[in-house]
Amino acid sequence: MADPFDVSGVSCGPRPEIHYPGNETVEWYGFKRHNFELNGYSGFIVEPPNPAPGLPWCWCLQWAEAFVPRTPALKLLERGFHHVHLNVFDTCLNADGVAVLEDFYRMLRGLGFHPKAALIGMSYGGLFSCRWAAEHPETVGAIYLDAPVCSLDFRLTSFPNDTDPERCDQRRKDAERIAGLYGTVAEKLKDHPLAPVNNVQAIADAKIPIYAVRSGQDLSVIPECNIDIFAERLTSAGGDIEVFRRDFYGHHPHGFDDPQVLVDFILKHYPGF
Repeated sequence: MADPFDVSGVSCGPRPEIHYPGNETVEWYGFKRHNFELNGYSGFIVEPPNPAPGLPWCWCLQWAEAFVPRTPALKLLERGFHHVHLNVFDTCLNADGVAVLEDFYRMLRGLGFHPKAALIGMSYGGLFSCRWAAEHPETVGAIYLDAPVCSLDFRLTSFPNDTDPERCDQRRKDAERIAGLYGTVAEKLKDHPLAPVNNVQAIADAKIPIYAVRSGQDLSVIPECNIDIFAERLTSAGGDIEVFRRDFYGHHPHGFDDPQVLVDFILKHYPGF
């Protein structure tokens, strides 16, 4: 088949029959979910009752079971979007993780899915969303970020006032694991060129619209070390980002009691809507 990453000349024709992967189908918030494995990683595709022309889709990069009714996922399913996830958490989306998601993207394009996804990036999923968008900006229609991790050294900056030796030791081990996945050491994670805070130009050049929720009392993912730096650098590079400030919120809950504003943002920017 043609290169799925080449989106030039793509048109949305009649919807083909979809042969979903996997042999397990379960109920998920009233919708039909198809579970499968790809390259040893577990994933799912949630099927809308009436798929929209062109097969639009939203992609939750991580924490796909968290705060679901507060995210745009269910309302987008009602609008005919598919909703997908592949759990590559353990890769921290290093080069190997990106390669797995590239295979996932090829699979979805082979099913007839639209060339562009709407990304949902909550917390650690923010890192994954920005990493994917920087690697393949041509595949992204819009991004919703929520209390996002935007730095690779976030485990070293989390809970700055916590001096408990056991917890500090665990965060240090987490940072060293991430550093190992990126071929460096923990002390160099802050300046790593693939960290979203240091890798904004491709996203900015593609003019990918981003709606980011900033939680001012977040002690798990410090906004001053993550979304604040990312947003400033992306804006300076000519990117398109709107930051919604929730100054008195902590890291949780993600999303909104009524996520319609998130749905409206995605529908406004998604190709064909």
